[in-house]
Amino acid sequence: MGLEVIRSVMQRQGVTSDMLSQMSGVPKSTIDKIASGATDNPRYKSLQKLVDALGMSMDDFIRLVDDNPGTGEDDQMLAAFHNMNEEGRTRALQLLSDMVDSGHYAIQLKKPGQE
Repeated sequence: MGLEVIRSVMQRQGVTSDMLSQMSGVPKSTIDKIASGATDNPRYKSLQKLVDALGMSMDDFIRLVDDNPGTGEDDQMLAAFHNMNEEGRTRALQLLSDMVDSGHYAIQLKKPGQE
């Protein structure tokens, strides 16, 4: 199920099982079982708590599971973005859009409502 992603993200962010337990409210023993692969089908509620505590959305988690691992920088940016309030996220997206519009960056952002 790709639960090794939890272990990988923990390592990239320098988060221990103890820290993640405190951040998420999920028992350390459960985290250790998930991260080691001993539990291959954790409860959705537990997984959601872990993903949230690591600063990711379930979409981020699924993207990583789908063999698009990204880099440590990706994880840091996603964590920072998801920990921002709505105003911060709106401003961050506007800054990215401005960077793209400048023509100096070879990416295109989809605007809301674009397919």
